[in-house]
Amino acid sequence: MVYHFSGWILYSFIILYFILALILKLRFKKNYTYLLFYTIIYIYLCNVINLTQFPIYVDNDQREAFGGQNVWREMNFIPFKYEFTKLSFYNILMTVPLGFGLPFLIKASSKKIFIVGLLTGLIFESCQLLTALYAGYTFRFVDIDDVIFNLSGTLIGYLIFFKLFKLTFKLLVNKWNIKFNSIVKHIYNA
Repeated sequence: MVYHFSGWILYSFIILYFILALILKLRFKKNYTYLLFYTIIYIYLCNVINLTQFPIYVDNDQREAFGGQNVWREMNFIPFKYEFTKLSFYNILMTVPLGFGLPFLIKASSKKIFIVGLLTGLIFESCQLLTALYAGYTFRFVDIDDVIFNLSGTLIGYLIFFKLFKLTFKLLVNKWNIKFNSIVKHIYNA
């Protein structure tokens, strides 16, 4: 059996999106501009989940094809045990948008972004571990380096791209006397 990020799984994420959007709008009184940025981040996170967690293969033929790998034996808890590869770069690149986009949703600081980046990497790797335990074999490797690279990407997105973007945006708004609408105001005050 193969689970893809489609069908009932995708519909579950869509329903979750609407439930969270309603909570944000009704309970926390968030405006539509905030919900726009929330939607962008939610779509981004769904794509990252699809990329890092799916497809999930669960069947005896697959277990045989993968040789019944021991889930625990294939894990790496030693930082930088392996060389930096293209996949390492992708793990960094994948979370840059998180570091860039998160300040549009929360009052961000370097400490908060660090915590979110660390938790994001830990959650991705934990989900891969749980998937491997459920399937009985690994086809993705749980690696501490991925957590470090995800954290690095989140920090790069925040410290380099967001901070640089915000500075440039404010300079241009002030220089060209751009009138504030709800989106410009939201970005300006992020």
